[in-house]
Amino acid sequence: MLFERPDLDQMLPMRGYETPIVLPENGHDRADGEGQTYLRVAEIVLSEALSPLKAREIVERGIEQGLFGDHVMSRTPEKSMQARLSIDILSQGKNSRFARTSKGRFTLRSKLSDSRDSEGGSEEDRVEYLAKRRDTPKVLRTPKEEVLCVDEQGFRDVLTFQGIDTDPAEILGRLLKDKHLHYVGRSEAETRDDAKQFITYVLVQCGQRLLFFSRSYLSRAAEFLRGSKCIGFGGHVSAADMDILSRGDRGLSACARRELAEELRLPERPKRGAPSEVGLDRATLQLFQGASLERLAVLNDDSSGVGRRHVAVVYRAWLSDWEQARRLQKGDSSIKGVNWIDLSKDTVDIAEYEYWSQLCLRKFYPSTVVAKAKFEVLNAARLLSDRIIAVSGRIGSGKSETASYLSERLDIPLIKTGPLLAELMGSPLLGEIGRAEFQTRALSFIRDERGPEKLAMAILDKVNALSKRRCLVDGIRNLSTYENLKAKTLGSLALLFVQTPPDLAFDMYRAREATGTLTFSYRDFLKVYDAPVEAEITSLGRNASAYIYNSFGLEAFRRTLDHVVNTISGADQ
Repeated sequence: MLFERPDLDQMLPMRGYETPIVLPENGHDRADGEGQTYLRVAEIVLSEALSPLKAREIVERGIEQGLFGDHVMSRTPEKSMQARLSIDILSQGKNSRFARTSKGRFTLRSKLSDSRDSEGGSEEDRVEYLAKRRDTPKVLRTPKEEVLCVDEQGFRDVLTFQGIDTDPAEILGRLLKDKHLHYVGRSEAETRDDAKQFITYVLVQCGQRLLFFSRSYLSRAAEFLRGSKCIGFGGHVSAADMDILSRGDRGLSACARRELAEELRLPERPKRGAPSEVGLDRATLQLFQGASLERLAVLNDDSSGVGRRHVAVVYRAWLSDWEQARRLQKGDSSIKGVNWIDLSKDTVDIAEYEYWSQLCLRKFYPSTVVAKAKFEVLNAARLLSDRIIAVSGRIGSGKSETASYLSERLDIPLIKTGPLLAELMGSPLLGEIGRAEFQTRALSFIRDERGPEKLAMAILDKVNALSKRRCLVDGIRNLSTYENLKAKTLGSLALLFVQTPPDLAFDMYRAREATGTLTFSYRDFLKVYDAPVEAEITSLGRNASAYIYNSFGLEAFRRTLDHVVNTISGADQ
């Protein structure tokens, strides 16, 4: 929702809360601009990509990772991404962060330089493609939004947990120290790993009812991989949120209220004369000024690049008037719609919610959560007929358990790619040299121009040597390997993707591979979970014929796998 700055004598009266809402200077434009949002997403995605990407792939990975945040996306985001990158390259030339490697494919200029000095990589990775120059369009320059950040020295020994800590006073007392706080341009902050941006994450509750919303721009795959529903409203804490009345918490609570007023609105009610947009804004602002704001926790999520760059302060806004609260509507175009959970009787399927909402639901509303695994089929015909069923998922997701269980129950041979890869690399097995070293060698192999094709051929040779009509493959981690194998099998390749929340993946990985190692920490887990060679696994999920959501224990998971067995064998037909 956009606001015009009021005159001082028109400011809304205080309602007994700790800090007023601060309105932006430029109500007509979003800070940093839509173009900067696309370029920021492109820089983050391309920094993690193993090869140059098309604009569509950049957008899809950005959506999967939640990089677009609360910004509005155009109706054709891939065209917007293509245009923004092209404009940046044309206008900035060699100073652009981006470069083309072929028509329609982009990479970071720094990667282009690095690949010239290395022996690996394809010719495409090493040569810049120069498109025919056209008249450079004028680029709208919008004001730079500055967001509150704490530097690594200030947070490293404080944010040592994964998930939610319900002692926010103690944590914020250590984080909000002047010497470690800085205001940084939003675009710059989104690409830095040595600072965390403060954001607010606000739950809205009225009695026994909890508000939630659905995102408007997620694909079907992204909805399953990320969850389309959310119970947290909020955004970045900016320099505009702090004034003399909000200096104590550095504008955190002011940001929480401002974000609520931007993302939600009360419907306009006819008054005498024409409807007044100003009246609508005043009603919404008054509602959230009068709400009691409860600070619940600090949320730290180091399981993704986006999470590592942010620290969230969780609030709960209590609304007292249900007749007014029930009229709330979406105020942001990225929100598809809002609705209420009745905590006294409703239950929620936690797999439908994004990860931070899952953490909050488990912590603050555990009796509302339905503890069950989930199996969703997108293309049953592929599971029934394709010659190869590949099982993929992040480390600790349960994919190896899935592949082994299905192989045993269906009497289908299982091909593990780890030993094949070790043989191709001339390397000891993973168990002999450790996962970290094996991942480093695998990354070097897969980045070689012929690496993915060689691995695909090795898998296919194993398949052809089997007497069985069908087989399972465990361990494909790279899109190029998958695409090569699919081409060589004439498309007879189904993909089963296993999804697990990262904190639960840590518990399962530790139980399986770090038993008896008391010092094995979440940070140790992230070193293997987020290793560069693992970067494309989530993107594989977009090619899935079916998804398994694994979250609530081995017994529930195996019941779900029995459903998978019935589907693949045709027993459910």
